[in-house]
Amino acid sequence: MDDKAPRSKVISMNEDIGTLIRRGFETWRGNLNLAVPFVLMIVAIMVLGVAMVFAAMYPLTTTSPELLSTAGDLEDPEELVNLLQGASGLGLAAAIILIGILAMVLAGTFFTAGAIGMAKEATVSGKTGLREMWASGRRHFISLFLAEVVMMVVILAGVLLLTLPFLSGLTGALEASEPELGTLVLWGVLLIAFSLFVSILLAMVPYALVVEGLGPVAAIKVGVGFFRSNKMEVFLMWVVVMAVSVAIQFLAAPFSGSEAASAVVSSLSGIVSILIISPLSTVWWTRLYMTRSGKMPEVGALQDEGVKYL
Repeated sequence: MDDKAPRSKVISMNEDIGTLIRRGFETWRGNLNLAVPFVLMIVAIMVLGVAMVFAAMYPLTTTSPELLSTAGDLEDPEELVNLLQGASGLGLAAAIILIGILAMVLAGTFFTAGAIGMAKEATVSGKTGLREMWASGRRHFISLFLAEVVMMVVILAGVLLLTLPFLSGLTGALEASEPELGTLVLWGVLLIAFSLFVSILLAMVPYALVVEGLGPVAAIKVGVGFFRSNKMEVFLMWVVVMAVSVAIQFLAAPFSGSEAASAVVSSLSGIVSILIISPLSTVWWTRLYMTRSGKMPEVGALQDEGVKYL
């Protein structure tokens, strides 16, 4: 074997969280187009949602034209349910709604995968473009969707296991005129703790899937393994992202007294979240995974690649 054969040059840059946040911020500042996938995601979901509503209403109104005129006059929800059950196009409308929800979820996974792909390219080379968004989205959105399905099944199974010991107590509490709050509070606290733990445990799965090009099950295994090896770093990054998101919401608190001002500030905080918080946090998470898993190329390797194409 030739000892002078070229080797893949990667380094494991164990950056501290402060350095990672600073460099990630610099990467985001130089690539403001990282917000495009999140803007397109919102637009796509809104368009699909409106199309789903109109498409679902069509079979109901054509087969039962009296539905719209009658539904507006009903005050009892049970009467509305009975009216819908009598509509002959209800099955088709339900199928359209399910297809619409599936389409919205797939659109979300497509642009999420595209955003991570752009963040990966920006982290490695300093620059990225929309071509990488489309390429990464096409390449990984099905795997990411399946990974999310598997994770949702696991989460629902965990919620069910947590609920079973409290089932009789919860049923009694709901049926009682003056229920004991102890059972409800304990159950709620456990569910919140479980949700927080799972969100941190599985936080790296989408990034492992896109960065490594893994399948859904392999991505979950690698993502969980990454967390087990880097518990403190993942937790600190989760805290930073949550703190930034909560800080944006706190800025809107002083305007909660005025309905008009509250609506404007709420809209502005949503825009800030889409244009800044989401792409910036994606860069941070991507950089954390790449630096701690040895996926960051050496500076010299990047320079060699640049010279090769001159």
